[in-house]
Amino acid sequence: MKLCQKLFIECFSAVRAVPELLKEEEGLGAHTGVIMLLPSIGVQYFWCHDSIRPCGEQFPLQCPECLAIRTLRFSKTKDPWRFAARCICGWRMEHNTGKINVKFPESGKGWGSEMLYGSEQDLEVLRKAPREGSV
Repeated sequence: MKLCQKLFIECFSAVRAVPELLKEEEGLGAHTGVIMLLPSIGVQYFWCHDSIRPCGEQFPLQCPECLAIRTLRFSKTKDPWRFAARCICGWRMEHNTGKINVKFPESGKGWGSEMLYGSEQDLEVLRKAPREGSV
C-alpha cells in the first residue's frame, strides 16, 4: 500500500521510493531481499545485521564445532566484503561474501545494495530526475 501511495499519489519514481520504503520495513529483510529491475539499471537490496546476518549473508547460527546455538559472534575485517566468525568454544573462520561492488550500511544494520547492471551514475541520474507532476 505504501508503494502505491509513493508511486501513484506522490509521483515518486521507484528509484526514489523503494529504498525509503525498505528503511521503514526492515522486518521484511530478515526473510527476503528485493530486486528492482528497470530498463537501464538493476539493483539488489539485501538486509544486513551485524549479529545475525553479517554483510547480508545468511549464516548458520549454530557453531559447526561445538553445535551450540547463538554463540557465534561476527566482526568486520579490513575488507568490507569479508567478516570473521568465532564461537566461545574457540572455533574461528573468515568468510568471503564475494560481494565486492556493494554498498553496506555503515552501522552494520540495515539495507545494503548491489548493482546488477547499469552504473551508479545511471542510478544517480534517475534519483535526481524531477518528479512527474511537480512544478
